[in-house]
Amino acid sequence: MSNVKTYHLLAHTESTAQVYVQANATQKVRLSKRPIDHAYGQLTFSNREGSNKTIRLKLNTDEIFLQNQIKPEIGIPANEKYTQAERDALMFRDGVLITANKTVQLFLETSPQFEDFWKPDEQGRVGSCPDIQKPLYKLYDKTVEIKSNHAMFQLRLKAANRVNDLKTVEDAHELLFRLNGSSFKAPDTLEECVDLLVGFIDDADEVMLNALLKDKLNVDEKVTVLLGKAIKHGIISFDKVPDQIVMTVGGATRNVKEISSEYSFEERKRYFSEFLTISDGKLLLDDIQKEVDKKEKKVETK
Repeated sequence: MSNVKTYHLLAHTESTAQVYVQANATQKVRLSKRPIDHAYGQLTFSNREGSNKTIRLKLNTDEIFLQNQIKPEIGIPANEKYTQAERDALMFRDGVLITANKTVQLFLETSPQFEDFWKPDEQGRVGSCPDIQKPLYKLYDKTVEIKSNHAMFQLRLKAANRVNDLKTVEDAHELLFRLNGSSFKAPDTLEECVDLLVGFIDDADEVMLNALLKDKLNVDEKVTVLLGKAIKHGIISFDKVPDQIVMTVGGATRNVKEISSEYSFEERKRYFSEFLTISDGKLLLDDIQKEVDKKEKKVETK
């Protein structure tokens, strides 16, 4: 008996549109899964060894590689049209594809649209495919899924405890600026900050949760947090004077760095951040840190 395998579309394929169907007389159900989707029937890619390959699904052979299919011993023309059965074999209905066909399974698990295609091997190598920006589906394994869900629960719990342990609004601001950038409009109260962070945890994937839990910041992350606080406290401004970054201390303002206003805010911030991380910007970085510390100290003593 053939081994039946189940493939699920990945979460990024789910619709964000608010589309509902009437489940019964009193209840509507939101549709998030695509009713119909298809994996590509032919793709060219480079495997982990760097060899170029083209796969094609043809149900009249067990061979999935095009260069072998067109050889005389198999003899399937390179331009042979797809049958309806071949199209149906790669169809996901409501986000799920179930098949017992070993050739279809081999094709699906060789394709760059398969999640595992992008996982590094023991030597850290991955394949590549210019036609695929991200994988489309994964192989469903109940045991693996349960373990994965449990690991994500533990990670979310750890992140939630991290947020729950925040004692000051300054600590919350540090997390928010690190996660969202220094231009983020952080709330003034700890409760509002925590509410935002809880929402972040609810929507976060593994990468985002690990970013929240990160303890040691690199230089760029430290500057991002510092600038976020400096902007929040009105110490640094990017829009008071055209083409200038302005620092305000004790009511007095001074231009600290000339950067053209023709650049976007994010570009100006990036150039300014880069300046603060080099030796020429160290004194200014120290000055900004002192002023931020003063502001935060005042908040703590209120």
